[in-house]
Amino acid sequence: MGFELCIFDLDGTLVDTRADITAAANDMLAHYKLGAKSVDEVTGYVGDGISRLVERCLKDSGIELKRAVLIFLTAYKSRHLETTKPYPGVDELLKHLKDKYKAVLTNKSRTFSKSIMDALKLSAHFSIIVGGDTFKDRKPSPDGIEHIIKQSGIEKAKTVMIGDGKNDILTATNAGVASVFVTYGFSKDGSVVELNPDFVVDKPLDLVDICL
Repeated sequence: MGFELCIFDLDGTLVDTRADITAAANDMLAHYKLGAKSVDEVTGYVGDGISRLVERCLKDSGIELKRAVLIFLTAYKSRHLETTKPYPGVDELLKHLKDKYKAVLTNKSRTFSKSIMDALKLSAHFSIIVGGDTFKDRKPSPDGIEHIIKQSGIEKAKTVMIGDGKNDILTATNAGVASVFVTYGFSKDGSVVELNPDFVVDKPLDLVDICL
């Protein structure tokens, strides 16, 4: 197929952050003497930014969201590199794509995203990192993709958005670029496929044939 601009989601696409996010969420819940949640439960809350994640964890508890978010952030700051690692095949994939313009577009804050990517030696592969707090509107707004396209100088027809969640496919659709759904990530209920991504892959190295 071939694309010149490859835009990647972070959590659930490049790196597996599930355990560290869950640990921080459970630290926050323990602070309020609420029961712990499983990795699968917390993973299901990921994708729309930290505030929505914390809100979903708290449900109808009546706890002040702003304060709870701060407690979560404090916990995640100390835990976000405990077990987080690239998915198998990601390092090799990025070597294959060394001549492509690559960017990260995530709803995670840019600070945490950059910290993770630096620690895992991923940052050098990417020309730009756009976080959920970079612009007023996060995914599925097309603003992030539009910004990356402008920075790269590459046309939409040569651009692809790669991710594991609904917001990734919706963002691609809203921006008018191709999309790839990766099944190995966080979304396991089949709802992403219903959004008709242009491609579906089961492991990172499957992206080589699509992107090259």
